Amino acid sequence: MSLYAAATLLGLLAVVQSSILTRVDVSALHPDLMLLTVAAWALQRGSREGIVWGFCGGLALDVTSGAPFGLNALAFSLAGYLAGLGEARVFRTNFVLPALIIAGLTVLVFAAQCAYVLIAGRGLALDTAIISVLAPSLALNLITSPIVFRPIRWLSGSYGHEPLQW
Repeated sequence: MSLYAAATLLGLLAVVQSSILTRVDVSALHPDLMLLTVAAWALQRGSREGIVWGFCGGLALDVTSGAPFGLNALAFSLAGYLAGLGEARVFRTNFVLPALIIAGLTVLVFAAQCAYVLIAGRGLALDTAIISVLAPSLALNLITSPIVFRPIRWLSGSYGHEPLQW
């Protein structure tokens, strides 16, 4: 897959996530489609491509959302790398590992966002944030992950095992 095609896909996904999904009111929460997409690609293709997809996707979210520039790019790059560690074929058929990876990555992105809030000097009630933001986000990401993983698995398979084309 060309880097341009991947960047276009991730850019469109960022627009959907930051504009359309924010309008869907489920207690002001929505699944993190970018995180799920980056994790799904990294599980299929490994850490190297996971970092690239994470950086591109995070950068697209930084541009389309109100988050501080670079926060998502850094968090999603790390998420792509960590998810790619589970790329081995033994783990691809395992149902539990992707769920554990999604749970861990959701916590990682939440922690990065909380760290920013604390560094910026804004107040944060961590216990309330965990109960009202992290727990529902975790549940939504786990529920919607199979919906995202299937098309990404198909997309990855349709490009064979060729690496990203620069």
